[in-house]
Amino acid sequence: MLSCFRYLASVQHIDIYLQRLRPTFLRGYLISKKAHFAMLKYLSSAVVAVFLAIMASGTTMAQTETSSISESSEPLQVAFGAYVLRISHVSPKEGSADVDMWVWFRWKNSDLRPDLTFEIANGVITSRSESDFYSVEDYKVASVRVQAEIFQDFDVNRYPLDNHTIHIKIEDAMMPNDGLVFTADEDSALDQGVNVAGWAVALQGVAVAPYVYQTDYGLLGSDTAGSHYSRIDMSITLDRQSYGPLFKSYWISGLAVILALMSLLLSATESSARFGMALGAIFAASANAINIYSQLPPTTAITLAEQVNLIAVGIIFTCVFVSLFSTRLMNTGRPSSSQRLDRVAMGIIGVVYIALNFVALSVDINAL
Repeated sequence: MLSCFRYLASVQHIDIYLQRLRPTFLRGYLISKKAHFAMLKYLSSAVVAVFLAIMASGTTMAQTETSSISESSEPLQVAFGAYVLRISHVSPKEGSADVDMWVWFRWKNSDLRPDLTFEIANGVITSRSESDFYSVEDYKVASVRVQAEIFQDFDVNRYPLDNHTIHIKIEDAMMPNDGLVFTADEDSALDQGVNVAGWAVALQGVAVAPYVYQTDYGLLGSDTAGSHYSRIDMSITLDRQSYGPLFKSYWISGLAVILALMSLLLSATESSARFGMALGAIFAASANAINIYSQLPPTTAITLAEQVNLIAVGIIFTCVFVSLFSTRLMNTGRPSSSQRLDRVAMGIIGVVYIALNFVALSVDINAL
């Protein structure tokens, strides 16, 4: 307002100067040098006055803009919460899981709509409802039901006794963290009906942290090293509660080992039967290996499943080698030595098989 008054005053000064000059023109004094210099003096004073008024107005406007920017420089605080209704299609092989949940946002005194601009950073939203938007006192609240597919790498080193943590990572697609910062609402929870076959499900927590994308997305002249966004990380744990999955997956391998050990009870003179039983055991272990590979993603680690199956295959081949030596002893006229070898080998191999499986279950060799 002060700048406007100054500007009006300058305009009035110009009008006064022109009124002073008008009688000079009327009286014919323009021919004199004195009148000429007076006119220049008045005009120059008017120009200076207008220039100063404009400068003062621009300075005031700049200060006003700077003040408004400084007042709004604080990022908008947005509280985030979620209520998970369902988790399905958990697939370590595909590296994905489907989630059905309600999410809500609560913020204060802003025209922004984070409920319309949020995205799942590690997944895709396959379906969403219309936002339920309302105001409570100074706060604005919006809730949306979302179905999404979450992508992540599952650690399958201990499969089928594997535990996992599903991360649901949410960001605002439009506002970096200098304009919007999330906070975690304490009311986030899992519905009591959430169930994933083979695992116990629990909400580990909701964390907020800045995330840096190491790119400026083609923004020329950017003076930042990357793009910074506020990220919500909702963690849901999946924990195995029993050895049931291990038993259901590997009882065939166990039966194959028992079959190979029982072949040592046969006399070495029945070599065809002994080798036939061992061959059947090898085929059973191989079929189980194919079943394992069909359920796992490509990995360079030797999973627990593969360790147990390799132990079974190794035991079966050991029984085959014992049968070869026993048959050789029988063919060289030492039947008692052949029988003793079969009995001793059967006991030792059985104990070794149990011990190796115990070690595999107790020690993660991939962590060594």
